[in-house]
Amino acid sequence: MKKQTIAAHELYAKLDRAFRARPMDEFLSCRVPLPFFREPPDGASANIGSFAACPKNCHAVIAEILVEMWAKYDLNATEKS
Repeated sequence: MKKQTIAAHELYAKLDRAFRARPMDEFLSCRVPLPFFREPPDGASANIGSFAACPKNCHAVIAEILVEMWAKYDLNATEKS
């Protein structure tokens, strides 16, 4: 399947919706960080950077959702920081 190239704010919206759809009261104060572009290490890997750890471990839930999205989306390379 060919990946769709999207802007960071579009991926953020998808991540945030998926995160908020999970029934986890302990993460109500947690926020999904804005995804960022990174050079992929190889042709099969995602070009989406990883996020810092959260003391509440919400980063593990976000990473789980992001893994599902890596197969579908690439970030627009022109949005490099």
